[in-house]
Amino acid sequence: MRYQSEQNREGRLDWTAVLLYTLLLLIGWLNIYSVTTDVNQVGFNPSAIALKQLVWIGGAFLIIIVVSYTNVVFINYLSYYAYGLIILLNISVLFLGREVAGAKSWFGFGGIGIQPSEFAKLATAMALGKFLGGYGMRFKGLKNISISLGIISLPLIIVLAQNDTGTALVFFSFYLVLYREGMPGYILLSAVWLGVLAVVSIYFNSYDISIYWLYGVLIGISAVLIYFFRKFNQILWAIGIVVTLSLAFSTVVGYAYDKLFKEYQKDRIEIVLGLKADPRGMGYNLDQSKIAIGAGQWNGRGFLNGSQTKMGFVPEQHTDFIFCTIGEEWGFFGVMVFFTIYLSFILRLIIIAERQSDTYGRILGYSAASIFFFHWLINIGMTIGLVPVIGIPLPFISFGGSSLWGFTLLLFVFLRYDQARRN
Repeated sequence: MRYQSEQNREGRLDWTAVLLYTLLLLIGWLNIYSVTTDVNQVGFNPSAIALKQLVWIGGAFLIIIVVSYTNVVFINYLSYYAYGLIILLNISVLFLGREVAGAKSWFGFGGIGIQPSEFAKLATAMALGKFLGGYGMRFKGLKNISISLGIISLPLIIVLAQNDTGTALVFFSFYLVLYREGMPGYILLSAVWLGVLAVVSIYFNSYDISIYWLYGVLIGISAVLIYFFRKFNQILWAIGIVVTLSLAFSTVVGYAYDKLFKEYQKDRIEIVLGLKADPRGMGYNLDQSKIAIGAGQWNGRGFLNGSQTKMGFVPEQHTDFIFCTIGEEWGFFGVMVFFTIYLSFILRLIIIAERQSDTYGRILGYSAASIFFFHWLINIGMTIGLVPVIGIPLPFISFGGSSLWGFTLLLFVFLRYDQARRN
């Protein structure tokens, strides 16, 4: 590979992405400072949590410096090794880690916790880029498709075994990357269809309706389609395969939801789907989150003036529910400014990804953009009641060292690669 000389490194850094990243860090810290500040406090006096976040931010800048002076050929070379190491760490944490909030996904070192699954996102992006970026490789053929899906699925399964459902779901964002690399559109369409079937199956299970009614509906739809397309053999085969797989998938989802899901997981899903109301129990966080965001109205209550924020009505508001603080103190207009900054950041990453001269760099870029978008979409949806509360941070905004360092590595490994891209 031929890359730009080291003398041109500083001139090729994408300062627009760096500026947006810095703005997001600032927004995140200000909101962490606000939500953790005592209601009676006078003057500037950061809490222990806010000071700890400053330490994490300092560590993030140290990571940026190290990455900026790392040879991109070395980064490419390390891809498979980094993936293997992270897989081993995520397996090890199942036996040696400590449990936090029901998920056994943390290594504890004194008062510091490190979550290796946060670094699995970058390692997966690097391994996927290394494989598909190989000479003559394309996302075509059963072998290449199977290996690509295996690279994504292995960490997903391991993280799921840690009982960290939120982080595990993030790995589905890599399907957007594969779509850019040539994955047929019908696969994404199939994923949407399976999502619809899963929701319908949960509805049937929650209302104690026999799954055979769903079978009857699917078979009835297929009978109508077969009648209209009876002269097209290929379409008939496709209908038969889709219906058969749909019936099997519905059966598996129904069984898993009834037998394998824990009660608190069922409660979260059913509250979001409107199947259950629990304002004093599992639904408390969601109700208080909505109240806090709604209280901001158009202009917000002002920095440090959010009553929901100050009184601690929303648990974990400095982590997974940090958006509540933005909504309450900044209001609708402030939220729109925040969305503009965040989505501009993601759009910038896509623009940078498209200018890459090789597959490896493009996959790194689209992986970063897809992961950040997925986190943003799910976290915001979680706080306003559109998706179940699954515990997923808002990148660069939520409190936390592992997530901040993992996201920073993901971003700046890509920006470093962009610096040295070929002409």
